[in-house]
Amino acid sequence: MRLEELPGFLNINELLNQIESSKIPNINLYMDQVLSFMNENLEHYKRSTKDKILTKSMINNYVKNELIPKPENKKYYPQHIIYLIYIFYLKQILSLEDVKDIINQYEKNHFNDKNAGHLYEDFLSFEQKEVLKLENELEGLAKNISEECPDLDDDESIFLFIMLLTSRANTYKAIIEKLTDRLREIR
Repeated sequence: MRLEELPGFLNINELLNQIESSKIPNINLYMDQVLSFMNENLEHYKRSTKDKILTKSMINNYVKNELIPKPENKKYYPQHIIYLIYIFYLKQILSLEDVKDIINQYEKNHFNDKNAGHLYEDFLSFEQKEVLKLENELEGLAKNISEECPDLDDDESIFLFIMLLTSRANTYKAIIEKLTDRLREIR
């Protein structure tokens, strides 16, 4: 694969398949319903068919470790679903302890708040805008590598592309960890 083909191959919009708030059931769900909903809607994030998005054990651990409030009468509210989505995103790059600190800082003031849904809407809106920026950045990065390193073969170009993206991901992770440490200080 040639470097110029990478942005089209990656198709960021295809990778970002948001769970719109209108898709989140406006009724309380039992565990199996929550699992079905989450696994169906986040399936595109699976790298292989063996991967699990969410399991009963995971949800039980989130409740046990106070990442989400206990369900009432074995039913999970729409707010639980939003928090499970947040946790899914965060745990992809952070430790469970960091995820807990981030979620707890927000949850203690906002779990039952009607604004929890509005913040989720804001998240989706900003995420969509960031996708457009990301597509442009990936195209620009591929173009810069091609122009500034014309002697690289395809394998070298793709390796350099991967390393630069990894460097960026590590920088973002370090920023998130510093912000999480700051949240711990605020508590």
